[in-house]
Amino acid sequence: MARKSIQERFWSKVDKSGDCWLWTAGRKNSNPQIAYGCFRVDGKTLYAHRLAWELTHGPIPPGLVACHKCDNPACVNPSHLFLGTQANNIRDCATKNRTTQGSRNRHAKLTCDQVGAIRADSRTQRQIAASYDVDTSLICKIKRRKIWAHL
Repeated sequence: MARKSIQERFWSKVDKSGDCWLWTAGRKNSNPQIAYGCFRVDGKTLYAHRLAWELTHGPIPPGLVACHKCDNPACVNPSHLFLGTQANNIRDCATKNRTTQGSRNRHAKLTCDQVGAIRADSRTQRQIAASYDVDTSLICKIKRRKIWAHL
């Protein structure tokens, strides 16, 4: 029996029943919000959406990445992909409010309300930091809008 081609193996792992063509095999991350599909070729693990682009359109030029119009990491529909720089991809993510800024960041130590209160607080940064149990450098960055700038 002949070995399946890369294209046959790849597309057999795709559910094309909806607008987004969903990758049904291995994922880079178990969190479905950020779970990009993975596919092995010649011992190398590749992102499924990048390979979908390459199988359809050819190689991705150096310095470019395959970005999702649909913002669905599991989607490998070539019509939902476009090429751009990583900076373009990050800007697109921010424009669509998909970044994990502020309290959506799982490492955030403060809430949006607390940041507002910190900015309005006239005490010294050291006093404010002590009352929130954070470092003074964090208070300084909040006050100067170096972080939490979206508020």
